[in-house]
Amino acid sequence: MMGKSVLCAQSGAEGDWKGVLEVMGQKLPLVFHLNNTGEKWEGTMDSPAQGATGISLDEVLIDSLNVSLAINGLGIHYNGKMEHDTIRGTFSQGGMEIPLILARLPKGDSGMGRRPQEPKGPFDYDQIETSFDNVSEGITLKGTITKPNGTGPFPAVVLVSGSGPQNRNEEMFGHKPFLVLADYFTQNGIAVLRYDERGVGDSGGEFKDATTFDFADDAAAAMAHLRKFPFVDQLKVGVIGHSEGGMIAWMMAAKCKELRFAVSIAGPTVPVPQLMRQQAKDFLASVEGSEEQKKREEEVVGIIYDVLSHTNDYDSLEIVLPGRLDEYLKHSGENYTEEELEDFVAKYANILNPWFFAFAKINLEEYIQKTEIPVLALFGDKDIQVNGSINAEFLERIKQENGKEDFTIKLYPDLNHLFQQSSTGAMAEYGVIEETFSEEAMEDIVEWVLVQ
Repeated sequence: MMGKSVLCAQSGAEGDWKGVLEVMGQKLPLVFHLNNTGEKWEGTMDSPAQGATGISLDEVLIDSLNVSLAINGLGIHYNGKMEHDTIRGTFSQGGMEIPLILARLPKGDSGMGRRPQEPKGPFDYDQIETSFDNVSEGITLKGTITKPNGTGPFPAVVLVSGSGPQNRNEEMFGHKPFLVLADYFTQNGIAVLRYDERGVGDSGGEFKDATTFDFADDAAAAMAHLRKFPFVDQLKVGVIGHSEGGMIAWMMAAKCKELRFAVSIAGPTVPVPQLMRQQAKDFLASVEGSEEQKKREEEVVGIIYDVLSHTNDYDSLEIVLPGRLDEYLKHSGENYTEEELEDFVAKYANILNPWFFAFAKINLEEYIQKTEIPVLALFGDKDIQVNGSINAEFLERIKQENGKEDFTIKLYPDLNHLFQQSSTGAMAEYGVIEETFSEEAMEDIVEWVLVQ
């Protein structure tokens, strides 16, 4: 949506502006991009720490030195006054008013922070734009193969991204982890295929109705495609997955006969209900949530999984879950208005989608126990999305009880869910940290893959 503007000759506001909101002890960078087309003003906002970019501004009003910006759907308003290369003003949302000073960014600075690991050409390896089909779904996915110099044959891997719509670089929070990984692996003698997920980037299909099982099918199609190239060593083809992709790596390891090895990075191993309860607990701890908030979140997650475990029909879930949540609040002993009740139920009911319904019922331990190929499982001790120590311990127990000597498990002391060096692991740090992916972890992966 473009800006509905008050135009004037003043164009000093044009350009990129960055400020930092301080909310409940958290620092939240915001970047505004303002443009005067000659006929009207328009603009977008980025929130790097939340992985949100290109949010359209509904209003861009520039009147002399006064600047007024708004995103109506989010209830965001900013009013300020220009002072040379600074705009001093107030940011408001949801009844809160917070001082926010915006500073003009230098030309070429997107405001997403430095990304020193992001590779820049020219590259000393081949890049092959490619496409492949998931025949059963009738969709074509597109991606990039990076091939080391020479004729090979080379070990080869498919990169599988985490939850949410991801392009071939797994781009989020201003980082491009899969671009960094592909570059590093290829420079160390490993061919890599990374691809846009279905319905994302250049790939066909629909993302919104797909489940983890569908994404696993896409990854299997990617692996079959990669094996067709003459420079690929057929005895050394593997999969490397991050987060949900790490879960898919286990699923493929158990089922795909052509797969020789798998690497799971921050991939869950514990039962999904336990995973989600711990995730809620760790997230609230990272934002200093109250004990009351933590207790409520844990109780609500418990209700959600109780409903899921007793519901086999997705359509029934849309009726049963809101009813149970509504009942929970009414018996909590607190007084809520009807509007507050509706907002609370809506907050949790929005998880009702085919992906979550299928995800919640996955028995990952069954896949792990069926895996007979070498697997490298890496975890971050500061991970608040897939608790590193808990998931590593759970996997270690399975390894010992089932004699899975080909499982290699490593827990990194200071890495978060994105495998960045992190002080707290909080999601607010993701976009602020300059590092995209731990060099130590990349070295460990390459060393392990090359000896398989």
